[in-house]
Amino acid sequence: MASENDKKKRLGEYLWAEINKAILQSPDVQLYLRKLEKLNLIDYVSEYNLVLEVDKLIDNILKKGNSTESSSGEIQLEKDLIIEKSERKSSDITSAFSPKPMQWIDGKILSKNEILFEEYLNLDFDEKHWMKKAKIRFEN
Repeated sequence: MASENDKKKRLGEYLWAEINKAILQSPDVQLYLRKLEKLNLIDYVSEYNLVLEVDKLIDNILKKGNSTESSSGEIQLEKDLIIEKSERKSSDITSAFSPKPMQWIDGKILSKNEILFEEYLNLDFDEKHWMKKAKIRFEN
């Protein structure tokens, strides 16, 4: 029984390693990391942890493999990426020498009202409820 759990754990670790490798080898990720480095923002974004919803990833991959409409989904994904890139280029990115530190969420700079709203939400944030809703478990 213990060896079965070890095998499952190793397979899970292998999946995470492959996902990380794919992300790091992505030309888009490498390009934006270089841009952040030029803007002296690399230390700021290095503090963030990425959350990946594996159950949704698995569902999307399995549906893509079973459906014939996968090419239309890929086309829509490419359109979304193009729109997102154009939005990033057109967004106001202040220089690294600006007096106020910028706050980012999901790669976008927050407005003053959004920052105030995030601070308000953090006052009553229930971590246990959020972890349960996000299906995150810590096993002892």
